[in-house]
Amino acid sequence: MSRAAETSGSASGLSKLSVLFVIGAVCQYIGASLAVPLFGELDPASVAWLRAGGAGVVLFAVWWPFAARRWPRVGVRFPPRRLLTAAAFGLVTLGMNMAFYLAIDSIDLGVAVAIEFLGPVVVAAAGSRTLSDGFAVVAVLMGVVLLSGASLEGSPTGVLFALLAAGLWAAYIVVGKAVSGGSARRRAGDPTTGVAVRETVAWRDGIDDLAIGLTVAGALAAPVVIAISGAANPGALWSWRILLIGIGLGVLSSAIPYLLDQIVLSKLGRSQFALLLALLPVTAAVVGAVALAQIPTWPELGGMALVIAAIVFTSRTADIASGAGTG
Repeated sequence: MSRAAETSGSASGLSKLSVLFVIGAVCQYIGASLAVPLFGELDPASVAWLRAGGAGVVLFAVWWPFAARRWPRVGVRFPPRRLLTAAAFGLVTLGMNMAFYLAIDSIDLGVAVAIEFLGPVVVAAAGSRTLSDGFAVVAVLMGVVLLSGASLEGSPTGVLFALLAAGLWAAYIVVGKAVSGGSARRRAGDPTTGVAVRETVAWRDGIDDLAIGLTVAGALAAPVVIAISGAANPGALWSWRILLIGIGLGVLSSAIPYLLDQIVLSKLGRSQFALLLALLPVTAAVVGAVALAQIPTWPELGGMALVIAAIVFTSRTADIASGAGTG
């Protein structure tokens, strides 16, 4: 094959994967925009719990048939250490989603998404000492200052929750790296597992851990959420309409984006995937403007531009691509 044909094929593949990524991002933020109206009936933390529970149920339903056929072949097991790591992964994911929903209860969707990128950019820069990563930290800090300054006048609480979501996203990346590292070690240690199997099973191992983690996290958080929600609005949490919306949120905001992100990441590699992450603040701002009539101000647009620049600066650092965001 000629170099021109290879380049053309590579560009075509990248464009198809980019479309998959954008579809996942749009689903993610449409789900977030659908959650906002629910805040009048349920507190944001309960809505986030419904989302995590819905995602856990759906991922479990998708994962179980594959796992039942795959385990005898590739030797996948769930020792206590892996279960604990998966549970920690699920709890961090649930906490991150709760903080994000508490943020978008009072500040715009696009602003919250841009602020939370502080977490992964700092994690990426901490693992590297390049000049571009230094610029990335400066850019993201300036962007967060602009975005926070624009929102602090109206809702300092929303900004604080967005910053908490950023910190939990950083923790999500660290725990997610432990999960993926364990999967890689399990595959490398299995003499019956070849390169082709490693490539096709990689993203499925992540689904195993996320499905179990979200289910465990939802079960552990259930008593607290039910007590808080029951005291504030008895019966609302058990409405069939609310439960179905919660499952829908889990599918749109977690299950579909995660599945698509893992497929794209397995084909593209982390540096190219990190560049695609720069589309997330833009996607969130567009969805917020269309679905929620949240029009960004000029300072907010400037802050988003700085955050996007920071993501581009860190596109060669692997850790920023370890998490798909909260949305």
